[in-house]
Amino acid sequence: MTWMLTITGAIVDLRYMEAATIDILDIAQGLSQINRYTGQASRPYSVAEHSLLVVELLERQAGATNPNVLLAALMHDAHEAYFGDMSAPLKQTLDMATGGALRREEQRVQSSVLRKFRLITPFYSSSREIHWADMTALSTEREALMPNQGPTWACTRSYPPVTWKNFEADGDRDWQHWRAAFLMKFAELDAARQAKAIALASAPLSAAADASS
Repeated sequence: MTWMLTITGAIVDLRYMEAATIDILDIAQGLSQINRYTGQASRPYSVAEHSLLVVELLERQAGATNPNVLLAALMHDAHEAYFGDMSAPLKQTLDMATGGALRREEQRVQSSVLRKFRLITPFYSSSREIHWADMTALSTEREALMPNQGPTWACTRSYPPVTWKNFEADGDRDWQHWRAAFLMKFAELDAARQAKAIALASAPLSAAADASS
């Protein structure tokens, strides 16, 4: 069996993913209930909350305003609603055992999700910016949510953590809050993306009208 049932009642075949079965409601539901770090953080910390932090880092630290890029950042882990969020050590272990098969399957599912929402181009063209925000979020989460024991994570040296994220205050919010926040941000960025596309499409007509008047 290669299919799964989602909260909206969709049947998603992970081997042959069809765009019609991929739904933002299912993605928000899954990401808001999947915890990062296999639940070993000091409080429940979902992929949805992480994804919102990645967008906030791009907006607040990098000054990003392009809705296509910000939406691609929000959805960079959206495939985990179907694939799950495995720890980096487990992924590396399985990749070593399977010759990278796990990584290829994850990338295939990720591409299916990004293609559904027309995000392939902005995701790859802005991969450096999105990777920076993702890794900065990782180092910030490491410092705030994980124990002080153990070796220093390399990301905290290469991508200095930020201090303005209030993990303690946000810890009072349940998974329904993060589901709603994820959906709200998606709707906001998608609307901005559509508005930008309309503005670009109508720009030549406006210029022609101005020239003839």
